[in-house]
Amino acid sequence: MRFSIELKFVSPKAKPVKLKIRYQEAFLYLLKSGLSHVDPNLFSYLYRKNTPKLFCLAANFPDATFYADSITLGEKNNAYWQLSTADAKLGLSFYNTLMYLYKNGPWPFGKCLKVMFGSPFQIKEPVIVTNEIKVKTLSPLVVRKDKRLFLSGTKDANLEQFNQVLQGNMQSRFKNYYPKEISHMIENMTYLPIKTRKTVIKTFDINIESTVGVFSLTADPVLLSLLVKNGLGIRTGSFSGCLKVIH
Repeated sequence: MRFSIELKFVSPKAKPVKLKIRYQEAFLYLLKSGLSHVDPNLFSYLYRKNTPKLFCLAANFPDATFYADSITLGEKNNAYWQLSTADAKLGLSFYNTLMYLYKNGPWPFGKCLKVMFGSPFQIKEPVIVTNEIKVKTLSPLVVRKDKRLFLSGTKDANLEQFNQVLQGNMQSRFKNYYPKEISHMIENMTYLPIKTRKTVIKTFDINIESTVGVFSLTADPVLLSLLVKNGLGIRTGSFSGCLKVIH
């Protein structure tokens, strides 16, 4: 299940709205606030302990201008979220959360801003029947080798190492939730960059090397569907790893 929702920001000043470049924490606070009211048990399960997130998030800022420490929103002062998961029960809880945010706004955002949510709508997802798909990132792909080392998947990277680490990241996320057959499929998964570049996510209190752009994934169609719906890589619950199939 995949949903999109518009956020409109309101400022008491006539100037264009500016957000911090590290917007993820504030956005997650809104999502958590809604979820804690709608489904307290799910909120506790996801956020009271280090639970792998079987969903992904993306944020888009139409016509925005990005600076080193801030984002100046476009003329409409809006943004969009996408939220995707392969778990129908989880998806329903998130839909109800988005509806709660929509019906109970506006919500305070930072010291001066307020944000209003539009009504969420479901995005039709493609049925994957082939062993190879071309995708583009809706939020940066984060692949972690260890606690301090993150890898980017560009054409000049060590792709053998990148694939091994990416497979390990996915094994860690999926191993307790899907059958062993999925684990075997992950072992044969291949990432190949097409038009990618390295970028740095400024999130929370750290800077993370990551990848944006277009790449191909080769794997069993069952696994490919799970990767697209749940997100690829790690930190997918923090606005990373959300993909869109383009071919």
